Amino acid sequence: MLKSAVIAIGKEIISGITQDSNSFYIASNLSRIGIYNRFIMACDDKAQDIVDVVNFCLERVDVVITTGGLGPTFDDITIESVAIALNRKLYLDTDALRFIHDFYSRLHKEGKIESGGINQKRMKMAYLIEGCKPLKNSVGAAWGVYVEQNGKHVFCLPGVPKEMKPMFEGEVLPILKDLSDSSMVVENFEVDINDESVLGELIDRVMGKYPVYIKSLPVGFDSSRMGVRITAYAQTQEQAKQRIEEAKRELINLLNNL
Repeated sequence: MLKSAVIAIGKEIISGITQDSNSFYIASNLSRIGIYNRFIMACDDKAQDIVDVVNFCLERVDVVITTGGLGPTFDDITIESVAIALNRKLYLDTDALRFIHDFYSRLHKEGKIESGGINQKRMKMAYLIEGCKPLKNSVGAAWGVYVEQNGKHVFCLPGVPKEMKPMFEGEVLPILKDLSDSSMVVENFEVDINDESVLGELIDRVMGKYPVYIKSLPVGFDSSRMGVRITAYAQTQEQAKQRIEEAKRELINLLNNL
């Protein structure tokens, strides 16, 4: 089973100015295709912080996805920092450069910005990581990158959700679906007990017997019932469903025998 990490990059994230919705979106989609997301992390848009967090994740997971820091401003340094973490150089991608030129020229022609074409700040976005697969942006100017290195897969995506989502769905998901060798199934149900400590002992017994993850979902002592969520990974959805059914049956039997 592939393991992954999502890294949200930006001072506005870690300072609480902007709420990070990208990580939730990406992690939920990773789970749906059977990839086990181990970490959701956030860091400042400082080169050493980005390098440190990327290296931390590369030591522990197979897939690393960053969001944010691909734009034209001084603190958009994700591409450069990830290149350092991977010990790779940058190169000027002529296709990206042409795309950026045409993107801003079109906006200028439409009267939406002061000037079109390329300037130094805009050119910065055309520098990608050596050996990468460029990920095209269908909404904004900045392209993302995909780098495969030593069996690890690194993706850098924009931070603006309306740019990130189409890139993730159109460019990243197809790659990850081909890489993933497992499926995940989740089932929620309710049980007739409201004491999480008692239910927890039974959950421990079931999890010790079946390869599933079981989470109790208490709603308070005003209710006589409690929610339960069972998650299973397997090579196929059918196998995952079978694991859940076996674990669910065992848990209900234990509850009935209290």
